[in-house]
Amino acid sequence: MNIIEMRSVYRDKLDLSIDECDFIYKIILKELCNIDPIEIALDPTFNLSSKSEKTLLQSMNMIIDDYPVDYLINKKNFYGKDFYVDESVLIPRPETEELVDWVINDNIDINDQKNVIDLCSGSGCIGISLDINNKYLNVTLSDVSTNALKVCEINKENLNSNVKIIELDLNLITGSDKEYDIIISNPPYISLDELNQIGKNVKYEPEIALFTPKDKPLHFYEKILEFASTNLSKNGVIYLEINPKFILEFNQLLTNYSINHINFKDDFRCKKRLVKLTF
Repeated sequence: MNIIEMRSVYRDKLDLSIDECDFIYKIILKELCNIDPIEIALDPTFNLSSKSEKTLLQSMNMIIDDYPVDYLINKKNFYGKDFYVDESVLIPRPETEELVDWVINDNIDINDQKNVIDLCSGSGCIGISLDINNKYLNVTLSDVSTNALKVCEINKENLNSNVKIIELDLNLITGSDKEYDIIISNPPYISLDELNQIGKNVKYEPEIALFTPKDKPLHFYEKILEFASTNLSKNGVIYLEINPKFILEFNQLLTNYSINHINFKDDFRCKKRLVKLTF
């Protein structure tokens, strides 16, 4: 089969627009078959090897079953860098880039070192992005998942980052001598009641990174605030990605803590998804 014939198969089988089909086809060609997509225009009769043909068809069938392209190619661009991802970590979302941007802009003029911890790090995209964009931020990544921490190590090495990586279970918090000036987190915040409202491809992402315990939609925010009570420095700041559906409940939770300033920010979809807490 030649390169144009295979493109036609993608267009025929994928329930997507022609532009979306072509975009995915080119990604698979480049990332998994090492074929420059420009061959489509330069040499439409370019014959695919049996290996490439098999890879393209297998990939297409996985996509038909809603398997995320990012997992297929083990890559997701986040804040201008390509991060390694696999099924042990959440695929980074664009709204989380806005959380990173908030911290970077708030600390653009600092010339003293600040200690930062990224709780529930997953791929490490948040903390590593902070680290490589501001030399004054000493960043620690933390997660309960050993597989996620392995992905953090891969991204640390691939992106030449200086982050520290630790295993930390927010459900088993104990006192620590370490104080952090900034706590940042995109913790699991989808309730099980929302399971039928999320995309089909999410079924391949780790439940531990997505869902809260049953009937406890704010569970991890409670744990983060508990962690902050013993590990956040004086005048420290917390940046969080939150579930817009539980804003009222989140505000009620905050009344239990001595917070000097609460600043909510809408994401690019105009949903109240980001918050900054100043102590």
